[in-house]
Amino acid sequence: MRRILHLALHDTRLFVLAKDSIFFMFIMPVLFMVFFSVVLRGGGLEQVQVSLHVVNRDQGFLAEAFMEQLRSENFDLTVLTPAEADTTGYLRRLTLPEDFTRKVQALEQVALDFTKVSGSNIEYDAAAEVRLHQAQVAFLGALIRWNQELAAAEISDGPLQEIAQERLLALIREPRQVTVAESQAGQGRPVPRGAGQSVPGMLVMFVVMIVLIGGSESLTREKHQGTLARLATTTFSPAEILTGKLLHLGLAGLIQALVLMGAGQLIGMVHLFGIDFSWGPNFWAVVLFTIPFAFAVASLTLFVGGLLRTTQQAESLAWLAGMVMAAMGGCWWPLEIMPRAAQLIGSLFPTYWAMQALHGVVTFGRGLDAIALPSLILAAFGIFFAWLGSRTMKMIA
Repeated sequence: MRRILHLALHDTRLFVLAKDSIFFMFIMPVLFMVFFSVVLRGGGLEQVQVSLHVVNRDQGFLAEAFMEQLRSENFDLTVLTPAEADTTGYLRRLTLPEDFTRKVQALEQVALDFTKVSGSNIEYDAAAEVRLHQAQVAFLGALIRWNQELAAAEISDGPLQEIAQERLLALIREPRQVTVAESQAGQGRPVPRGAGQSVPGMLVMFVVMIVLIGGSESLTREKHQGTLARLATTTFSPAEILTGKLLHLGLAGLIQALVLMGAGQLIGMVHLFGIDFSWGPNFWAVVLFTIPFAFAVASLTLFVGGLLRTTQQAESLAWLAGMVMAAMGGCWWPLEIMPRAAQLIGSLFPTYWAMQALHGVVTFGRGLDAIALPSLILAAFGIFFAWLGSRTMKMIA
């Protein structure tokens, strides 16, 4: 066993300290983590400005006050005159009638015309409708308070009217007195999005890419250059050589996984670019799970390295296989958005089970039960491909 460990550690040291590996193992994966976490950040539509064109046919001050209320609901408002409305394109448009101010003052019902084009975003349209209802309710509340203050001060018309109008705008701009906090009941965290999807996804993807590409390339190179043949002439047996190579590939994958675990946690701790992420209290389950996952990827790499003859073949096939496994395994997007047939195909890849396990721990707050089944499946996957690799790997190219 000491001889196998010596061989594995020697190859792992050379693999990790190579100039190319320093960039591809420690720099590029972290950059990908940050990039996709920012690009795919899930903040909810409540934090996004929704565009809205307002056609103001009324010249009264209450129409202006209502548009101020719309701005407070995070609308990106574009105000149009009736003449501009006929020549200006829009996605969503609200029309205030000519008698808006008069009817509101007379306590009469006012009909607002809200239209949207067929090609607009459905989610943004729904958010716009919700915000319009919120604006109406908030505006009515501000009017009630405003009327009470007017009555108490006995202000009707004249020089004080302008001051009263400013008071209405001040009431509209006041921060909300009541806020609603939304959280998920029981254990767990929200459905994966943003960093919750990208950080585990990039960890799984780069373990596969680094080990599969780098490992298969080094194995085919050692066959072609005669390194394995010379090693076979020593006291090492073929079984010890293959076991040492397998252990080396597993250690490389384990190092890559632990580096990205630390990077993801650090990014979340310092809130880099506003990224909020943590592996959660059961992070130990993720650490434990990296062992069968690294073993499965190492076994697949041993098989690919034994199957191919040249480094060009190994690099090309490994790159293609890595991309397919990342996409079908849910590293780039949540598996739930994929068609059922694609999910079934994805379950044939180790990346699928890796993402299932990581989301079980990180997203849903589970522990050992989240990694148990994926670990068994990946262990079986690894044993099968290790056997295939032992059959295909030849000491001489």
